[in-house]
Amino acid sequence: MSVLAGLCLLMKAQQPPDIKPLTIGDKVPDITITNVYNYRSSTIRLSDLKGKVVILDFWAVWCTGCVLAVPKLDSLQKEFQNRLQVILVNEQGEKNSAENEFKTRAFFHKWMKKSNGTFTLPYALKRIDRLDKLFPHIFIPHYVWISAEGKVLAITSSEEVTYQNISTLLKGFPSAMPLKSDKFSTNSQN
Repeated sequence: MSVLAGLCLLMKAQQPPDIKPLTIGDKVPDITITNVYNYRSSTIRLSDLKGKVVILDFWAVWCTGCVLAVPKLDSLQKEFQNRLQVILVNEQGEKNSAENEFKTRAFFHKWMKKSNGTFTLPYALKRIDRLDKLFPHIFIPHYVWISAEGKVLAITSSEEVTYQNISTLLKGFPSAMPLKSDKFSTNSQN
């Protein structure tokens, strides 16, 4: 019995630690984002972006608000090109389907044609479980802002993704953006 108990403890000690959700001020681990398109390689390591503010945009083609934000994000990326990196992280819901990947690729193919090939945002097509665990959310769009030093600056909705807020952060001022809440109430008071 004691040998069996010892083996159980040894096995538990060798398992990777649980991934805990991050919040404002936390250091972001050096995550590798895979299945990336419209970028110089098919992967992006966050450490490769050191020195830039990074905005992870969790989005989907079926989300109207997400799709409407794409031109604004692309413009902001162009405006702050050497100091900002926006990365679109595709949400796929419960299943990781080939149909969703097809629709997403078609969406970006259309954007590339519409922008005459000047669309600059990299996008990841596959769900990244580690990112989902680090930055859990229910509603999209969901934006995670990461400092040039790799710390979580803000977790916001789309209203906060503005020229002014990006400029403020790039100047080194602290974020005054409200934390996005995914909670809602079904109780309505008339």
